[in-house]
This record gives sequence, structure tokens and C-alpha cells, in this order.
Amino acid sequence: MKFVKSIAIGSLLLGLMGTAYAEGGYERAKQFQENFRNEQARIWNDDSPDQNKQQVTQEQKKEHKDGKEQADN
Repeated sequence: MKFVKSIAIGSLLLGLMGTAYAEGGYERAKQFQENFRNEQARIWNDDSPDQNKQQVTQEQKKEHKDGKEQADN
């Protein structure tokens, strides 16, 4: 009986601790989602200089890869 009571009390305390850690979780998730969407909009926006840098880097990699394949042939 003592063992069952200790298990019940332990699980109750564990459950209460979980709710304390989860407090504010919705707000954190919402803030993360908003930050993520803003970051993606900044990265993938057509007017962004980061977008242009990324495109240039991709084109350079493609040219380097194409040059390497032609050298192998």
C-alpha cells in the first residue's frame, strides 16, 4: 500500500512539474513561428541582397561543377 501511494504521489508531482515547465509554451511557439516566417520572407524576398548572393553562389557552384565534368570528359 505504501508503495502504491508513493507511486501515485510521484506521478502527481511529475504531472504538476510538467505543467509548470509547459507554461508559456504557446507564446514561445507562436513567437518562434513568427520569427521563422519573417526570416524566410527576408531570405526568399526577391528584393533581398541575401537572395542575390545566394543565387550568385549557386550559379558559381553550378559552373564549377559543369567545368569539372567537362574536364573529366
